[in-house]
Amino acid sequence: MKNQVIIDRIIAIIIAVGLWFYVISVVNPPTELTLRSVPVKLLNETYLQESGLAIAGDGNYTVDVVLSGKRTDLMVKASDLTVTADLNGLTPGQNYITVKVGSPAGTTVEEIRTERIQVYIDEYVSIAKPVVYEILNVPEGMETAALSLDKANMVVSGARSLVNMVRQVKATMDAAQIEVDEIKGHQLALTPVDAEGNQVNAVKLDAPYVTLTATLYNVKSVPLYTRVEGNPGLGIELVSSNIPSSVVIKGALIDLAQIDHIDAEPISIEGITGNTEKDVTPILPDGVELSDANEALTASFTLSENGSIDLELSSEDIVLEGLAENYEAEVLNTPFELTLTIKGAVRDLIDISTGDIDLYADLSGVDEAGDYAIPIEAVPLQSKVLSFTFSPAMVHVSITDLTAVEEPEAEETTEEPAEPDN
Repeated sequence: MKNQVIIDRIIAIIIAVGLWFYVISVVNPPTELTLRSVPVKLLNETYLQESGLAIAGDGNYTVDVVLSGKRTDLMVKASDLTVTADLNGLTPGQNYITVKVGSPAGTTVEEIRTERIQVYIDEYVSIAKPVVYEILNVPEGMETAALSLDKANMVVSGARSLVNMVRQVKATMDAAQIEVDEIKGHQLALTPVDAEGNQVNAVKLDAPYVTLTATLYNVKSVPLYTRVEGNPGLGIELVSSNIPSSVVIKGALIDLAQIDHIDAEPISIEGITGNTEKDVTPILPDGVELSDANEALTASFTLSENGSIDLELSSEDIVLEGLAENYEAEVLNTPFELTLTIKGAVRDLIDISTGDIDLYADLSGVDEAGDYAIPIEAVPLQSKVLSFTFSPAMVHVSITDLTAVEEPEAEETTEEPAEPDN
């Protein structure tokens, strides 16, 4: 009984397979097949190039194609179809072009989804873009050095809208490919990227590679010696200074071993009149570079808010004031040079010159003739709080009382005796 059941099942399977082959081979009913994302081949691209135009996109278009036919004829794949779109006659801007599909014998194209594809045409341009590089996975305690590219710019060509998206052309390299203490060139592939670092497709570069020269160096921190020269202007006092005392350098181990400090170029503060920052420039031996670990190498100088200036004047500039009536004054030992020292806030000292200073000597307290030493003074400058010191501090003046001067006596005349009459 059990064997009979097995035999019956085998016979049923054979009959089913036979019927299937009969249907496929003999009856062969018509059916449909949908091929999805079939690539569209663009024709007459040379027309665009000759017209100075380009597709504003990657040029990759696909459609879905629905075929009908007998089941045996529909055993096809996407590569068996001929799917084309003609670019001839397109103009700048948005265009719609018809897709044509050729299918194998025994099949019929029932539907194309979508039969008309949208193509945007733009002006073809070539623009130079900067080349940059990025080195990844640099080992701790080491830095890249001797870095240089054989090309600073790369010409990017294509549709203007796409080329304008390109911010720069980027080369990337892993530090594991770079030799230690040995400078070598490395050929790197290039990728056009936008401002966010995303790759821009459908543009062409005038070269696929760039050569980056590089090496890996060790780093070392050493003392930095900087000499400061000169003095602030306007007699201003230097209150404090902040100068980097160390610097991190990089180089081959054999070179770093011989360096115990680095000298910097002298910094001049001659004549400065306000708080100032100056760049510190280390003097590096051949083959040694500054490390990227350095913060800004800048020296800062803080000055006092007050200062002084010296002006050279002449006694001839002194005006005698306040002399009482009937007196006359004369400056003795003139002319002579005098020095005026002006002290005050720096903002008030700037731009003061001898032409701004009026000198005088006050004689209002003199009430009799004689020789006097009178203090020299200066007229205060408007809206400025300043102090004045003179050297010499006095001017010597001779005072004459005009009323005490005697009139000259009249000359006596002597009459000669008359001659006797003859």
